[in-house]
Amino acid sequence: MSRVLQSRTISEYWKRGTCHCLLQQELGWLLNFKEPEGQIARGIQRLQEYDFEIQHRKGTSHGNADALSRRPCKESCKQWTNAEKKFGMERDISVKVLTTTTVDPWSSCEIQKAQLEDPAIKPILEKKLNSADRPSWQEIAPESPTTKRYWALWDSLHLKDGVLYRKWESDDLNSCRWQLILPKSRIPEVLRETHDSASGGHFGVMKTLSKTRERFYWDRLSADVENWCRECHACGARKGPKTRTKGRLQRYNVGAPFERMALDILGPFPVTTKGNQYVLVLMDYFTKWPEAIPIPDQEASTVAEELVRSWISCYGVPMILHSDQGTNFNSAPFY
Repeated sequence: MSRVLQSRTISEYWKRGTCHCLLQQELGWLLNFKEPEGQIARGIQRLQEYDFEIQHRKGTSHGNADALSRRPCKESCKQWTNAEKKFGMERDISVKVLTTTTVDPWSSCEIQKAQLEDPAIKPILEKKLNSADRPSWQEIAPESPTTKRYWALWDSLHLKDGVLYRKWESDDLNSCRWQLILPKSRIPEVLRETHDSASGGHFGVMKTLSKTRERFYWDRLSADVENWCRECHACGARKGPKTRTKGRLQRYNVGAPFERMALDILGPFPVTTKGNQYVLVLMDYFTKWPEAIPIPDQEASTVAEELVRSWISCYGVPMILHSDQGTNFNSAPFY
């Protein structure tokens, strides 16, 4: 249906006769649909207004359009170098080409350097590089609490190209995952990628946490992910508050008897010998005088009849009736 949507925005180009080279053959399927209904029928009817030709192109020959949907490369990488050698690049001889050397921040050398600069990871990494034996508690006791928690995971920590990783295995031992022990300096960059970026999608805490754990591990990972998602400005702008603010309770003052009267229904109770099952409770706000009247049901007509017989005929008509706005109090007998 993407072609149908495109026809609404770039229809001027389609009127001249165009050729559509597609990787998939979904448009041909749409035009050959038998007995279309609903949205599909409307889409076919709209496409029939234009003159165009459909050609199927293999994925290997679809690089010009396929590259537009790929994430851009910030540095000169191996893929760019290989493409330059394969297809060649036209350069003006009079233009001086400046060659710059870029360092991959996620190379093993750079990650090891960042881990050694982290005060919590450095003691564990140095001891792993020197010996595979687990150090004693006396050696770790002077270190920080974070280092001690990494020390508790000693058997799960391994070295790959001089970089410290955590080996995580599922309970059934069918899956294994290598998690990079992430230095504190790299945490914001990873959370921006797994949550804030276009591929992150600004998902909630659990999905962001699951995505992060696929490749990384650090101390207090869950708390950091939760704080990052909670403090995200984009998420906060789209989501409303969890709890609605409530106004303060106000005191309602009355100055005379029967100015305001409250009424409510209690029950159901076991049926009495007289057939009553509910209790109509009445109370005056000023004098606090209560009345409890047994009634067989809580229909509006029954409540109104007992209200007139037991209260209004004895004390008069109150100025205001206060109820919980139930259906029996909002029906015709009360208006």
